Amino acid sequence: MRRITIFSGMGLLWGFSGWAIQEGVQGAEGRRDLLGQFLAFMYSISHGLGQLVVKAIQAILPQAGSVLDQLIDPIGVLALLTILLAIYGFAKRIIWIVVSVGWVLIIIRIILAILKINGAAA
Repeated sequence: MRRITIFSGMGLLWGFSGWAIQEGVQGAEGRRDLLGQFLAFMYSISHGLGQLVVKAIQAILPQAGSVLDQLIDPIGVLALLTILLAIYGFAKRIIWIVVSVGWVLIIIRIILAILKINGAAA
């Protein structure tokens, strides 16, 4: 999980650095180039994941080698989507916890402010 976070952070930094370098290129062409770089980056990640999964399967089932070589890219894309869904599910839970605790603290703060005002008047 830590590697995924590191790679995600590196990807964001790489994308933002590409955007900062292209500050002279404006308009649709600059956005298209940035989108192309992002898609190329995502492809390279998914291709690498596909190679890892295929090598793991080939280590277990060596007779399936020729079929799996043709499926590196689709397996990689599915592996990347699976990882992103797992991260999204985990992040969604964490965000709900933070939002819930935030609302509880805000309500407590309001109640304490009301009690302090009423307590000072009495």
